[in-house]
Amino acid sequence: MKKLLLTALVALVGITASAQVYVGGELGFWRNYDANETYLTVNPEVGYNLNDKWAVGVDLGYGYEYDNGAKVRSFKVNPYLRYKIADFGPVNVFIDGEAGVGSRHLVHGGTVTEWEVGVKPGVAVNLNEKLSFVTHFGFVGYRDNDSREAWGGTDSGLGAMFSGKELTFGLYYNF
Repeated sequence: MKKLLLTALVALVGITASAQVYVGGELGFWRNYDANETYLTVNPEVGYNLNDKWAVGVDLGYGYEYDNGAKVRSFKVNPYLRYKIADFGPVNVFIDGEAGVGSRHLVHGGTVTEWEVGVKPGVAVNLNEKLSFVTHFGFVGYRDNDSREAWGGTDSGLGAMFSGKELTFGLYYNF
């Protein structure tokens, strides 16, 4: 057991010494007063830069929705492959290709499993060597769930969505 822990520690030090790992997360909030809807998302994230253009990572998400009295909590796992499209000094434009799975739980009962495959555009502003401000806006791809009757089919389909619900802001720490 000690050899395994020591090997894992040496591997972690080796990875972080080359400044390839980043950790952080994003927050999203949307409130529609007219429709009495509130959306909150918290997405911690970890990733690894493969080279100057490509990175891999995973974000774990928690969401809370309030829609005219209905309260929903959601959890998701979204592994992704990131490609940097353009580099303008400290500003990077990228796109994340992801395939995620999640679960939505109605507070008063019922669970729905969801999945998605698509891309999310984003922008990263490197504030310094270690800290980056990151935002994602929108989703283009396919989303579905295992209970269209329970959700009215509103979260199922193929297309593009650029709304306040798809806008997140976050900070990443680069090792």
